[in-house]
Amino acid sequence: NRITQEAYKRQAVVKTANNCLKGAARRDEKHFYQWTAIDECTRIRFVYGFEEHTPENSVKFFKMLQKIFPFKIQTIQTDNGTEFTYKYISDTEPVRLNRFEEHRRAAQADSAQNAWHNGKVERSHRNDQRYFYNWEKFASVKDLNRKLKDHLHWSNRKPIRTLGGKSPLDLLREILSNA
Repeated sequence: NRITQEAYKRQAVVKTANNCLKGAARRDEKHFYQWTAIDECTRIRFVYGFEEHTPENSVKFFKMLQKIFPFKIQTIQTDNGTEFTYKYISDTEPVRLNRFEEHRRAAQADSAQNAWHNGKVERSHRNDQRYFYNWEKFASVKDLNRKLKDHLHWSNRKPIRTLGGKSPLDLLREILSNA
């Protein structure tokens, strides 16, 4: 059934959050990036911001994700961005990094080639832009993560039509109580 097939699959993508900077972060032309993972079945999301767009931050994010989600992760579908697939340190030194692969352990990569294949997380980014980034400004990545935590609290509790009017958190609780 849908729940058992999708309960172990996540979509993950990175969003740039640069038009929302203020103070020294804006002056120093910093860049902030939002990593997003969304559960295919419940639509429960996890988001976290970093200052660098790197495979190492994908590894950190994935470790956090494993601790947060109550199900074992079997597949992570990404947009095939360099933060998930970076293979070489430099043009002159072809040393494979593959740290994201190492830390996925049992999880298997499923690369989406475009935004359409990662539709749930791309839609969630549009909602983040509409309900969060259009209204907020950040002085630091710590400030971004503090505000993202509050936004995530709200968005995981917001009823969704495709979930029959339930929130992602409501559906997650229902699935866990029936397990």
